[in-house]
Amino acid sequence: MTKNFVVGVAILALSTSVASATHRIHHHAMNPPAAEPGPPIAWTGGVSSSDHATYLKNLHDSGYSPKNDFTAAGNMANQ
Repeated sequence: MTKNFVVGVAILALSTSVASATHRIHHHAMNPPAAEPGPPIAWTGGVSSSDHATYLKNLHDSGYSPKNDFTAAGNMANQ
């Protein structure tokens, strides 16, 4: 019984190694990555005070309340 098991494992090992030896991997040349665009020549715009006011108004309108950020003990609340 043990001899049959050893012979079976040997046959399986040989058939696996022969199958993997005949499998050829074809490597294709990869295309080089495209050139990344450079930084903008001139930065236009920026954050203004009206943008910040609009942001705070939108937070308020969505139901956000900063008093809910902390527990009574002063720890950050889990959201």
